Amino acid sequence: MICESCNQNLATVHLTEIVQKHKKETHLCEACAQQKGLPGKDFVSAAKSQFSVKEFLGAIQGGPAKGQPAAEAALPAGLAEPCARCGLPFSEFKATGRLGCPGCYEHFRAGLVPLLEKIHGTTPQHVGRMPRNVGARVDREKLIAAFQRDLTLAVEREEYERAAELRDKIRALEQTEGTRTA
Repeated sequence: MICESCNQNLATVHLTEIVQKHKKETHLCEACAQQKGLPGKDFVSAAKSQFSVKEFLGAIQGGPAKGQPAAEAALPAGLAEPCARCGLPFSEFKATGRLGCPGCYEHFRAGLVPLLEKIHGTTPQHVGRMPRNVGARVDREKLIAAFQRDLTLAVEREEYERAAELRDKIRALEQTEGTRTA
């Protein structure tokens, strides 16, 4: 890709700006980037080598600043013990940013939910793309759960005809699920 400023050199600095949901990409050579006061590729490689997952997670969690000792005793209940499945301690997750097994998600839930809420701004719930076969199953499970909530309400209100309709819909969805997985 050629530099968008001088139209001569190879673009090695790629700047992406997102302002009010509008994305603007700029591709510059090293010299044009320096003229515009932008950091070059040397800055980016130095920044990558200085990046610390532990500091990033600590900053998000409101933990100790760089150079301060970590207060492991201040961990919420349940985070002091390592994962029962793989033995990973929460302190190692904070240091590496990686969980050891699927069981860690549930075991460290008390520490992960607040962290994900700070990162994403909402309660963690997957809203991205999924494989078709998984997406259909998840949609069916959500629909069954909604019908079950409605069924409980209908029984409480003594709306037995409505409850019977919902029961039949739930059974039909569960049978559909059973035939697809068999």
